[in-house]
Amino acid sequence: MVEAINETSRTKKEYFPVLDLVRFIAALLIIFIHIFPEGSTTASIGLDASIPTMISESVVYGILRPAVPIFFIISAFLLFRRIEADKENKWKYVGAFCLRLLFLYLFWYVLGLPLTIKDMAGFASNGDGYGLLRYIMITLWKGAPRGYWFLVALALSVLIVNLVRSKKGLIIMSILAGLLYIYGCFNSAYLGLFASKDDPFSKTFFMIGNYLELSYCFLEAILFVVIGKFFALRGPFHIKGNLIFVILSFVLMGVELFLTISFNLLVFPDAYFLLPVFVFFFMNQVLLIKIEDGRFAKVAKKLKKVGSFSYLFHIQFFVYLHWILDATGNNIFRQYIALLLFPYAVCVLLCFALQTLFEHLSQYKYLKFLRYSY
Repeated sequence: MVEAINETSRTKKEYFPVLDLVRFIAALLIIFIHIFPEGSTTASIGLDASIPTMISESVVYGILRPAVPIFFIISAFLLFRRIEADKENKWKYVGAFCLRLLFLYLFWYVLGLPLTIKDMAGFASNGDGYGLLRYIMITLWKGAPRGYWFLVALALSVLIVNLVRSKKGLIIMSILAGLLYIYGCFNSAYLGLFASKDDPFSKTFFMIGNYLELSYCFLEAILFVVIGKFFALRGPFHIKGNLIFVILSFVLMGVELFLTISFNLLVFPDAYFLLPVFVFFFMNQVLLIKIEDGRFAKVAKKLKKVGSFSYLFHIQFFVYLHWILDATGNNIFRQYIALLLFPYAVCVLLCFALQTLFEHLSQYKYLKFLRYSY
């Protein structure tokens, strides 16, 4: 999501404006995932178990959920592409990348302290004696407050994948990453296989996966970072009819989602088997697109910055919005979900304004750190 190497680096960077546009669109999709009020149920937002509803859910998940893997692949592609051009300094680039992610994590952690306090209070109130311990584990594992698991997962995955030195090693890493991803699928879209059974193995599997929220971690991320590195090493794959594979894999992904929903298997829609297939062909298609227009590049750079800022800021916007409305007893979005399109637009416009403001303020000596906040 966020390029870790400063643009003033001596090594000239290859620029891909189309990727910046894709990242901005992906950020808009991720915002949409998180707009619903906390505590909403399928009944309260008008969803039922009818076939048209399940088809609609499958299409929506199929459109929205690839956004996060796309961020992983693009971030890894840009980083490892840079490393390929200057292999002697690869740990310098990886170190700068992870430090940048750490700064982002801490910056938004501080801004999100009210969310952190509320989450800690929620875990502590469970009465099981391990609530706060679980919160600490999840914070280290997936990031807090909310939504910043991406930063943790990306840093861990990049560090691991960067250890691979040969193509053979990368193939072995891709196999291991695939196995971890499959395990992640059973802790996500297929967790219902274990939630509905009473045998000791199923109970333990469900308890561990649900308790540690394993679907939100680098079990999912590392495979997409590996894919990003493959693209960085060899560029896009010139597959005849690649666009057809994009469409076909999207349809099959929708069928998989429909089946998991209809058979009541889907618990979390974060990881499922055909997601990496679709994302691979989609990203391959994107990397085949070349646009040299200078005006497009200028707009794309701005959208990339706004997209990064939007990803990091939007959760706080919606959580605080719903807190205020709930406190006044007038959260109409719980009954009329379609009205969320208005605060959605407000959030996106606010991100444009705040990112522009941060960029302007970062020109001042004591506010330079703001340039690293998105």
